[in-house]
Formats: sequence, C-alpha cells, structure tokens
Amino acid sequence: MSEEIKINKENKGNKKGLKIFLICTIVLIIVLAIAVAVYIIYKMQNDISYELEEVGQYKYLKLYENEKYGIIDTSGNILIEAQYDQINIPNPSKAVFVCYEESEEQTTTKVLNEKNEPIFTEYEEVLPLMFKELTSEIPFEKSVLKYKQNGKYGVIDFTGKKITDAIYDEISSLQYKEGCLLVTQDEKVGLINIKGKEIIKPEYYSITADGYYNEQTGYKAVGFVVCNRTDEGYRYGYINSHGQKLLEPIYNAMQRVTEIMDDENVYIVAQKNGQSGLIKNTDVILEFQYEDINYNRVNSVFSVRRLAKYGVVDISGNAILPVEYDEVWFVSKNINAKKGEETFLFDVNGRQIEDMKYSTIIETENEEYKITIKDQKYGVINKNEKSIIPNDYQYIEYAFGNLFIATKDSTVGVIDSTAKEKIPFNYSVIQKISGTSILQAINTETKIIDFYDIDLNKVYTIAEATIYQEENYIKILSNSDRKYLNKEGKEVSNKELFEQNNIFASSKNGKWGFVDKDNNVVVEQKYDMVTELNEYGFAGIKLGEKWGVVDKDGKIILEPKYENIDWLEPEFVNKYCKLNFGYGFEYYSEEI
Repeated sequence: MSEEIKINKENKGNKKGLKIFLICTIVLIIVLAIAVAVYIIYKMQNDISYELEEVGQYKYLKLYENEKYGIIDTSGNILIEAQYDQINIPNPSKAVFVCYEESEEQTTTKVLNEKNEPIFTEYEEVLPLMFKELTSEIPFEKSVLKYKQNGKYGVIDFTGKKITDAIYDEISSLQYKEGCLLVTQDEKVGLINIKGKEIIKPEYYSITADGYYNEQTGYKAVGFVVCNRTDEGYRYGYINSHGQKLLEPIYNAMQRVTEIMDDENVYIVAQKNGQSGLIKNTDVILEFQYEDINYNRVNSVFSVRRLAKYGVVDISGNAILPVEYDEVWFVSKNINAKKGEETFLFDVNGRQIEDMKYSTIIETENEEYKITIKDQKYGVINKNEKSIIPNDYQYIEYAFGNLFIATKDSTVGVIDSTAKEKIPFNYSVIQKISGTSILQAINTETKIIDFYDIDLNKVYTIAEATIYQEENYIKILSNSDRKYLNKEGKEVSNKELFEQNNIFASSKNGKWGFVDKDNNVVVEQKYDMVTELNEYGFAGIKLGEKWGVVDKDGKIILEPKYENIDWLEPEFVNKYCKLNFGYGFEYYSEEI
C-alpha cells in the first residue's frame, strides 16, 4: 500500500472520529442543559423562601371620636370619618383599611382606600390576618389578606391580586413565624407561606412554630412541631424551616432547645413512653431513658436526671459527669454536684477542682477577672487565679474596664481591681445601664439618681427620672427636665441627635420653649415642659398640667388643653394625642 493511500485512510479515520466526538459533545451539552433547566424548575417549584414586607414611616393612623373609629394621615387630615365600630390597618404604609360595623344580628366589614372608596368588592369578605400571639409592633401580616369566596378562603395581596384560590376552610396566622399561614382543609391543618407555596400538606391535627429566635436572623430558622391525634393520645413530630420532615409524629411530647443558637441544626428534647431523650435533627444522641433533660446555655451542656440521680452531658451526648449525684447546679463556668453530704466542684469539662478555696468562681465578660465566693462573701481573682480583691464584700458585680459594683455594710459603691474606692459607698443601688458604660446610682430614701460616665465623672443628678434607651443614646426625663447621654455617658445635645429637625427643645430659667439651629427663639420659653419634634413633625407643650401642640415650624397648633395625660412624653399628630396600648393597639384622639 502506497504511503499516500495510507495517509488518506488515516485522515478519513480522524475526520470520522472528530465527527463522533463533536456529536457526543453536543448531545452531552443538550443533556446538561436539560438537567439544569429541570433543576431550576424544580427549585423554583419547591422554593418556599419569601421576603417580609418592611414598613418604614407610617402613612395612616387610626382616629377615635365619639366611640367610633376613622383614619387620619400623618398631618392630621381626616381621610375617613370616625363612624365605624372598629378599623384595622394591616399595613400602615398602605391605604387598605378594614372597617367593621356591628349590629345585634351580625358584624359586617368593608375595605376602604384613602379616598374612602370601597375596594376588593369582588370578594364576599376580606379580612386582615392577625397574629394569634402579639410578637410585632404591627399585629398583622403586612403583605397579604385573606378573602372569602363561595364559603372558602384564599389569600390576596394588598393590590387585590389572588395569591391562592379560595380552597381552604380557614386561614390564620402562626405564632413566632410571620409570613407563614395555617390553612385548614377537611379538618386537617397545613402550612403555606405568603407567596402561596405549600410548606406542609394539610394532614395534621395541629402545627405550632418552635419559637426559635436568633438575634442575627430573627425567626427565619423557626421549625414546626406537628401533631396528630391517635387512639393512644396526641403524637408529635418535627418539620424544619425548609419544610423537610425530620421526625415522624410518634412522640408523646416534643420541644426544641431554642437556646442553642444554630440555624442549621435542630436539637429536640422529646418523650417516648414517658421517658425523655435528645435528638439532633434525625439522630438520637441521648436515648429515651431520662426523667428530665435541661440545657444550660452558659456552658452549652445538658443536665440529665435518671432514677432521681443527676449528671451532665455535652451537646453531642458525651458524659461530662456520670448520672450519680443527688443534685447538680451551675454557677457561671463551674458545675456544682452534691452526693450525700459532700459537695464537689468541677469545671465545664468535668475536671474536679480539688482546691476548694472558693465555694464558687464566676466568670465575667472580661477574661482578666473572675468573681469568687467564700463563706458567702465576694471577692475577685485575676486570670492567674491570684486574689486581687479580698472576699470582704456582701456582693460584687462586674461593671466595665477594671471596675466593680460592690456592696459592703448594706451600702453600694464602686471599686477598681485593686479594691480602691472609686464611687463612695453612699448608695442603695448602683446599676450599669445595659449596652452602655453608664452607671446610675440611686438613693432609695431621697429618690435621687446620680449618673456616672465611663470615667466615673458624675454627669447628671435628678430626682424620680425615667430612662429611655434608644439605639445610640439614652434619654433621661423628669417632670421638669430632660437630658441626653451617649453610650459612654457624655452629654450630647438635641441638635446633634435630631439634625433633621427645624426646632429644638430649649430651657431658660426653668421654663421651656424652642429654638432654631442658630439658637434663635422660635417658641417663647414659657412652658413647664415640652417634647422634641416627633417623626411626623409635631411636639408637645405643657403649661401647668395641660398639654398642647406645636408643629415643625413652631406654630401653635393647639393651646394647652389636655388635662389627663399622666405620662412624661405624650405624642401628637396635629391636634390629636396618641393613646398607645402596645403591640399596635394605638389610636389618636382628642378624647383623653
């Protein structure tokens, strides 16, 4: 065979192989594309995530006049006259108002907009979804409403768009889990979210949220305890926040350990045949042989009781102390255990502390210091366990830096880590204001309060004050004075805190009025007290025992007339005063 023929054959073979390779590659790409598309469709269909509505500044407020309710805007203009027996505002940023009229025979509802026009009239009834247990300033679902059609219920948004068909016998909110709705079909309960996605099929007797809360993620990782009713009694199971069933409903009782801050893993104390066990997700890590299992958050361990004896295990179920003690209790990072007449001290790893120099050692937030108790007296050791404050005090509490609040001879003062007195022992109570470096020192006989800053300078003295803790400062109010301190206890002015305002509360010779940013008097300083402008641009003015109102420019809206206000800082919108019963139950009225 000639060389030329041989080369031609090889070229033909190469071209054929390349063609096959290209076909296989194209087929593989198509298969992968189909798989990706199927996966995306599956994820979309099974995506139960949702975003909660964020409410910024309120636009609409409830009005109360002559035992009837209406609606005003944030300037005090009446949008709906007070003529209804009740009005609910499910979302104060949206013009959707559910109005109730009651008679002896029935209660009827209508939904109005800001123009006093009926909306959602195509439905038999539209109602807000109120939280069963109030866990929010606005006690309603803020994204959806339930509607009734042909005797069944469904969900719509605030534009009236259907999210679900009317296929449910009942729809209600779920405690601890805003955005999840309990739905009932054929006397069975399930769960959907505010997008209408099914989380749990309607096949249970009851469903409750487990109450888990994380400061970073809120209630996002809440799971669900499901219950069925059987001939033997109620049986409980568990479904996680992703809608995955972790535990079948076969347990006598069930409770999530909500103190364990773990969004991905669920720790559950469950009962079976009258005995408690511990489950992590689907795995039993403590068998069902205990009378009691209790979590200690400080040490991240469990105390357990079996046959009236106590022990301690870690969160993986490993024994730290055997179940052989008559009593077990925790003091800070130490474990106390009693057997007979003997008491033993262990660290959190179960190592016995042989030197019983102190009956108790208490960790502080500063790793440099530990508080000790000996013969019921308090002292302090450093991280090397050297005594730096002798056990001479009735009580010691860590404050900040190298400072301690101490009680001696029934009076309270402040000492440093060398036991040197920094604030004299002249007070009945000294407290650190949470989240700050401010100490308030109280004499309960005189009711005088002294405030000390981070450097222990006495920055303010007042009698019978009320303290309001805001995000970046604290506000101290009395019947005749007001003061603002930052988190370190340094005084800050209202002009620094409320830069957006036009006028600012100002006092002169014990009387109050308002000045502008350049300290020009806008409202004469002749009042006994005033408030700062609120978010709607109104402030209170007090003369004697009566309150009135000014607007953001200092114009007198209402001369002092309200006499029955016994709280320090009333709020106003135009001539109306806010009455607040908490948790969203508030309205504005002239009838005080």
